[in-house]
Amino acid sequence: MKPTSGMTYDDLPARPGEEVPPGDAANGPDNAERTAPVSDEDARAEAMVRDALREVIDPEIGLDIVTLGLVYDIYVHDGEALITYSLTTRGCPLDRHITSAIVQTVSRLPGITRVLPNLVWEPAWHPAMIQEGAW
Repeated sequence: MKPTSGMTYDDLPARPGEEVPPGDAANGPDNAERTAPVSDEDARAEAMVRDALREVIDPEIGLDIVTLGLVYDIYVHDGEALITYSLTTRGCPLDRHITSAIVQTVSRLPGITRVLPNLVWEPAWHPAMIQEGAW
């Protein structure tokens, strides 16, 4: 699987019944606010991807990227998984390690044919994004 850096939601088809607003839609958590209906199959695939991403551990912190709040959105359609995520800081030395782990982990899931990691810096990650009770 070849990761595609810089993909946005504008590069994928809309979810069934969804109208995509004009402009760049890949701005982190704002994407999670979309309320468009998702097919049951895509919703199950998105939940499966989120669960799998709990296996991707930030080795410096020792927590997975979902618990850390680094995964901003997951969009699955027709076997393609677009994962919008951030890192704890710009210039993080673990950029390649975490991105590779995302691609490898999600690529192993049944029904996923392509993984598109989308690293974003806005909004910037901060410690308050860590799930309560993680420590």
